[in-house]
Amino acid sequence: MQAYRVYMLGLTAVMVMLQSACASTESQTVYTPGSGASSAETIASAGQSVESQAAMDQAAMDQQRAEAEALERQRQEAEARRIAQQREEAARRAEEERLAQEQAAREAEQAARREAQLERIEALRAQIAANETETENVEAANAALRQAIAAAEELGQALSEEEEKYNNADESTGELQDELNTARLEELASRVETLSNQAQSLLAQP
Repeated sequence: MQAYRVYMLGLTAVMVMLQSACASTESQTVYTPGSGASSAETIASAGQSVESQAAMDQAAMDQQRAEAEALERQRQEAEARRIAQQREEAARRAEEERLAQEQAAREAEQAARREAQLERIEALRAQIAANETETENVEAANAALRQAIAAAEELGQALSEEEEKYNNADESTGELQDELNTARLEELASRVETLSNQAQSLLAQP
């Protein structure tokens, strides 16, 4: 609009100059009929040409302005789309990272749970093995005790038999009719002691 105003001011100045030139010509030349009308028509025609050119120039400037505004809108829209795409991409990457972190946390938790379960299984196996060993020790100790009891009962029977020999000794001489089996008694006594010690040792084991 500022350029248009300057242009119209220039047009007004040109018209004033044309009018002054026409007036000067009229004062220096002899008036002839019809010469004034011809000068007025020339001025009017020139003014119309200038106005027509000004209108065309204004229309061109308006078109350029409209094209510039359209280009600016397109640029702004493209910039808005670019920013929106960047935000969407950033949001997508953030979501992918969040999901990856959650997946890693779940996998770590599952691995820790599996490790704890394996440790618990190993502990149970060790406990079972210890219990089995203890049971075996108890069973072995019980077997040794049963053998010791049997040996003790056999020793008691042997002692009774040896005692009977004393009862059947010759009353006049005191001599025994049957010799004492001391070796058997010592063997049975040793067996009872050995089996008793073995049972106590087995029971004392953890």
